[in-house]
Amino acid sequence: MRKTKVSFRIFCFFILILLPTQALSQVDEDQHAGHFFFAVSAMASPAQTLVHFAEFRDYLEEKLGTQVHLKQRRTYEEINNLLHEATVQMAFTCTGGYLSGRKAFGLEVLAVPVVKGKTSYQSYIITTKNNPARSLEELQGQVFAFTDPLSLSGRMYPVAAINTLGYTTDSFFKKTFYTESHDKSIEAVATGLADGAAIDSLIFDSLYELPGSFARQVRIIHKSKEFGMPPVVVTPSLDKESKRALLKVLLGMANDPRGQVVLRHLEMDGFAIPTPELYRSAILLRKRLKE
Repeated sequence: MRKTKVSFRIFCFFILILLPTQALSQVDEDQHAGHFFFAVSAMASPAQTLVHFAEFRDYLEEKLGTQVHLKQRRTYEEINNLLHEATVQMAFTCTGGYLSGRKAFGLEVLAVPVVKGKTSYQSYIITTKNNPARSLEELQGQVFAFTDPLSLSGRMYPVAAINTLGYTTDSFFKKTFYTESHDKSIEAVATGLADGAAIDSLIFDSLYELPGSFARQVRIIHKSKEFGMPPVVVTPSLDKESKRALLKVLLGMANDPRGQVVLRHLEMDGFAIPTPELYRSAILLRKRLKE
């Protein structure tokens, strides 16, 4: 996204020097007892995402009345590890990351962002402007960039589409690699490092609005059907009272003047409670994957 989401990493280096590992862990737990932790992943490059999620952190801290800490990780698997271990209580993740965590340890959806009035998004397949390919099928034998192994729009969707054609990615593409963020995948195509890539529609559409963006140097050759929006998730060990408090804050942001500012910077309209069917198409897609 144009103004995307990241976070700080908070380390206490002097404790690492002065205390052994077990003592460090206990001190850290004691220091942060009663604090709230949430995480974001690098859907776009981390260097671009700090400011507005820091605003969200400050807003959440004010509304919850407790100290809130922000953690950032490069991959969705790392985000899921934090949630599984209850190192963080909440996270902004991708749809594929949620499905993986749901199956592995009962990860729960708390709320879903609303963007331009919608709670769904798409996967875009892009290529260079001088590439004659007009479809995913015509990228056969070329170099393709994925974002993250758990990304629905950045990997799962194109893999499922290729599987439907009777291929695996190894037999279909000349080479594949991971960029770890959607804007880096766009850049890889624009600069010729990759012939094609699969991109989150929300991020692509937002970046396309920026003059000089790499998104303006590529073209879309395919759009997937709609999938449920990347959600806000919570660890299954979080108590019901805390879940209710968090949900109340998120749902109330659109009606709060300061919350509206934070949402605008995050390029969101607000948050909603997901319907039971919202992630059905993504679940079915995941089941069809052959690799």
